[in-house]
Amino acid sequence: MTQSVRKIDIAKPHSKGRAWIKFLGFLVILLLAFLMGGFLTFAQHVDTLTPPQDPPKADGIVVWTGKGGGRLESGAQLLQMRKGERLLISGVNEKIDLSAIQNLIDIDPALAECCIDLDYAATNTLGNARETAAWATSLDYTHIILVTSAYHMPRAQVEIGAVDIGATGGRMRITPFPVQRHEDTHWYSDGARFKRIVQEYGKLLISYTRGRQQRTQPPVLPPIETE
Repeated sequence: MTQSVRKIDIAKPHSKGRAWIKFLGFLVILLLAFLMGGFLTFAQHVDTLTPPQDPPKADGIVVWTGKGGGRLESGAQLLQMRKGERLLISGVNEKIDLSAIQNLIDIDPALAECCIDLDYAATNTLGNARETAAWATSLDYTHIILVTSAYHMPRAQVEIGAVDIGATGGRMRITPFPVQRHEDTHWYSDGARFKRIVQEYGKLLISYTRGRQQRTQPPVLPPIETE
């Protein structure tokens, strides 16, 4: 009489390893697809940004200096239109004074003397955001018109939002005034512009991450006074 032998299937260790590799590969592909989709959305968005024809009146106007012409001229025009009480030009080279600024833009000298503030401290976007928030807070401004290049506008708003949440609880209202350079071509037809957009997208992702960390940090409570 023969006895039947029951076969037991034992999963080989290397089969589980292959499953994990496939799963990780799927996650990598999913992440790359997400990043690519986000980049295409970002590039198309900044490529079509235009300034509002009639921006609402704000408390103040802020211009962030940098690559891309037309920012100072736009800020000066908004100030002359009385769209804000004062104009802050952030990130100014320390060798440039107010008289040099007046030579670059067409503005009434008396208006420039009374209502233009120059920030020499900011050397990058985060510095621009901090100086803007400090300037607005000192003047009790809750609404500003922000003038910067179109491709830079999304990151500028994220950085100001993160700084503002830490400083004032997020009460700052921003009206974006994106400036497009006339010679700019579409991002997909200009190698230099494509490279700039890719770099800006990477910096934007970092800003989002830093902004989320800022939002999740617990508030700093004042020390308890003891008698």
